[in-house]
Amino acid sequence: MRRKMWQSVFHWLVPPTTTNSRLPIRREIDPPLTELCQQLARDLGLEHLAVNVVVVWNPRMRSTAGRAWLLELQIEMNPRLQSLDPQHIQVILRHELAHLVAAQRNKGKRISPHGAEWRRACADLGIPGEKACHRLPLPARKQKIRYLYHCPQCHTEIPRVRPMKKHLACRRCCADFNGGRYDPRFRFVRKAAWDQ
Repeated sequence: MRRKMWQSVFHWLVPPTTTNSRLPIRREIDPPLTELCQQLARDLGLEHLAVNVVVVWNPRMRSTAGRAWLLELQIEMNPRLQSLDPQHIQVILRHELAHLVAAQRNKGKRISPHGAEWRRACADLGIPGEKACHRLPLPARKQKIRYLYHCPQCHTEIPRVRPMKKHLACRRCCADFNGGRYDPRFRFVRKAAWDQ
């Protein structure tokens, strides 16, 4: 597969095509949902989006209901949604399509993922008041807490899955004793052992 120049430079913006070099991800295109997205985009006057949008089922998704790839104009849906009420699929599909609509309407501008432009697109797609996160019964990913940090001043404990890579300080102590500015005296310290 030949890559375009921008895909080489901005590889992190392009959806991955393989999990590793040996096992390709099998994403199934859903023609009825793709046609629905194309029709909704045409109704909003976004012909470029209508011609290029594609909806696929991504079997690697676990707790995420859907995802929109702005450069590829692709919507990925969690196959577990198929076992739920069809109305949930419609809402998630329109939620993700709203991301693409907001991006197409505001080309060249930085917009917030769930900001005013996205909310306006949701209203135009028939889901006014849509929330940023779903409350569907999809399994949550459980991660083991491996690191525990504490503030040397107030002894507030912060459990973490990954180690802190930046120097972070206790917000409350920085606010109380340094006018809200960072102070290394209140930097979180890793505890020697983490007993759960």
